[in-house]
Amino acid sequence: MKFLTTITVACLLTASVFAQVDVASRRTLSIQAEEAISSGSEEALSAIGYFWLNQNNYPWTNTALRIIYAGIFLDTELSYFVAGNTNSAVGLGGGGGAFVDSVTPYVNGERLARQSFSGDDVHARVFVNQTIPNPSPLALNLRGTYAISESFYRDNGSTANFNLPPDFFTQTLQAELRFGGFEPGLLAKRGAELYVGADVTYRSNFESFGPNGGPVLGHQSEYERVFSSLALRLPAGPTIVSARLCGGYGDHLDELSAWKLGGNIANVGSYAYTLHGYYLREFLTDRFVMSNLALTVPVNDDRKLAVHFYGDWANARGVPPLAREYHNYFGVGSGVSFRGPWKTDMLVSYGYGINAVRDGEHGGHEVALGLERQF
Repeated sequence: MKFLTTITVACLLTASVFAQVDVASRRTLSIQAEEAISSGSEEALSAIGYFWLNQNNYPWTNTALRIIYAGIFLDTELSYFVAGNTNSAVGLGGGGGAFVDSVTPYVNGERLARQSFSGDDVHARVFVNQTIPNPSPLALNLRGTYAISESFYRDNGSTANFNLPPDFFTQTLQAELRFGGFEPGLLAKRGAELYVGADVTYRSNFESFGPNGGPVLGHQSEYERVFSSLALRLPAGPTIVSARLCGGYGDHLDELSAWKLGGNIANVGSYAYTLHGYYLREFLTDRFVMSNLALTVPVNDDRKLAVHFYGDWANARGVPPLAREYHNYFGVGSGVSFRGPWKTDMLVSYGYGINAVRDGEHGGHEVALGLERQF
């Protein structure tokens, strides 16, 4: 029953939407969920699921349509290719949903239930997208985006004596550079990418929020972020080696705008990154550096059965209610993937958080299940 509740309540898109126009036809259904197996776990319900539809020359010639639907969340993007050239595009997007901006803070592995809340969202954006031809087989892509959204916050039934964030408008200017890329998917086997993104955001009618008589958790009307990532996923004989080094630097960030680290779920999405063995989004940070290493070893010749080994490290500074101090976090894990019924790819993984604080001791255990079907 708890698993069904997780899927129903938290089945929202957090998978990262590409900062480029994708003309490949895609129909993908993806569901992932994770659970702490330690006794007395404080972890909140954790699951994501969505259906991704991508179609070129639809609904008209020289346009591309992307729809991401997650039951309680919808995002759409329509691109128009200038003069019929797919290297140059302008477009617009929008959508919204419930429980999109859920915040569950943890301190030393303990969930602050009385400071947990959720937010609903309505958003729209316009963008200019330019792919630059180059001799490399890797695409070089630039994008500029102006986005506006409105957020509405609610308590989770246990938020007592807590001043929720007010309903407010957000305006964001974002610039992105992407060299290369990865095929979207739970078990992508090849790719190389350099990504750099920067954004400036202004909040209208934004006021401080936090517990009554306690620390202020957010009050800045403006904030800025810079993020960069270098990632490779390449075969080394029968083994696939995946590595990523990334980091972010932000000013005036709070719980709503911080990056989130933690969890076994892959491709969690914008501003949230995998750190095996820890609670999903356990750590809120405004400045961090992180590395991930994974080895995929096929068990049979057709590669439909494989084992995976993971190693993660992060150094991050906390955002209140975490202390504004830098800490190192190490995680390791393993998993097995296989082709299930109806050509469904499945990934079962285990993660051990070496520095996870649980019941006053160190060491956290997480298990996760991922299902993905390409149509």
